[in-house]
Amino acid sequence: MAKIKVAQIITKLELGGAQKATLSLLRHIDRKRYCPYLITASEGYLKEEASSISQLNIFFLDTLIRDVNIFKDLISFFKIRRYLKQQGISIVHTHSSKAGIIGRWAARCAGVKLIFHTVHGWPFYIEAKTALKLVYKVLEKITALITTRLVVVSDEDLKEGLRVVNKSRDKYIKIPYGIEIKDFPVKMDSGVRGEVVKVGFIACYKPQKAPMDFLKVVKKVAGAEKDIEFISAGDGVLRPEVMREAARLGLDRRIKFLGWQPNIAAVLEKLDIVLLTSHWEGLPVVIIESLASGIPVVATEVGGISELVIDGVNGFLAAKGDCEKLADGVLLLAADKEKRLQFSRQSRKRFKEEFNIDYMKNRIEGLYQRAKEG
Repeated sequence: MAKIKVAQIITKLELGGAQKATLSLLRHIDRKRYCPYLITASEGYLKEEASSISQLNIFFLDTLIRDVNIFKDLISFFKIRRYLKQQGISIVHTHSSKAGIIGRWAARCAGVKLIFHTVHGWPFYIEAKTALKLVYKVLEKITALITTRLVVVSDEDLKEGLRVVNKSRDKYIKIPYGIEIKDFPVKMDSGVRGEVVKVGFIACYKPQKAPMDFLKVVKKVAGAEKDIEFISAGDGVLRPEVMREAARLGLDRRIKFLGWQPNIAAVLEKLDIVLLTSHWEGLPVVIIESLASGIPVVATEVGGISELVIDGVNGFLAAKGDCEKLADGVLLLAADKEKRLQFSRQSRKRFKEEFNIDYMKNRIEGLYQRAKEG
């Protein structure tokens, strides 16, 4: 029987949850049944990792960029449509907002019958002008009409989708991210690894993750407690601004800036607490990885974070932008070794089998198969 050709389309392979989940799917999808393709931008931190995946056909596009550029977006649309037709792709599965819109319409115009899209946090969550949010809402509503199924990673994304995008529950299926559990072994001393408490901020430096709020939290904590060390693993468009502000506040001596780190498990192994200051989210992979590693989390209550972190049980939650409460959560955990151990045990309990890569892969393959048969 001929293999089914499936193309995953994502805007850029930066070091983020959506990108890592997409590459994990491409790495594990059944090669006996499916022939995988990847269409993405020609630049991205995870480009080499994608290129190392065996039996994967990759089409890099230098015109596929995150920012809106009508000229380049149209070129990307025509290139993707032509490539899908040339390769005889049967299923298209898009990720991220830009590729999600362009990729689904290119698939439709290329005659692809089965079109899926994973929502990694709706694009109208962004802190932008009302007009831009309205554009995103209209585009998502219209494009949902040509989409076979919408995959959501959290209950919050499902709720917002039903409210704003498409009111048919049958249009959606929830499939959370899956990680390689073996890559995140639980340490018996999770949460109490030394006299100096280490707090990690693992995120891309972009508006969504609010890295400037991270600096505000550090400043508040640093003024109250000396035996806390901050570690930041990440990079992105806001890095120059973050570094300048850290230097201005005198925080560059309190924070170890590691830049992009390919081995997040190795970073987590050093940490006692994970801090996330996001202003909007889908389902943060770094928190799933933290649960698997048994690390307490202090985070903003946005997107699907509250599905992973229960306030006062395995971490502390605060409203977005509430740096005072985030700092209080860090200080409380840093001062109470027993509570860190208690939260660590609860984090491991919160980690569910559904966050396993095999569960995610099997659910998505089942989705493809049922759509192909129906």
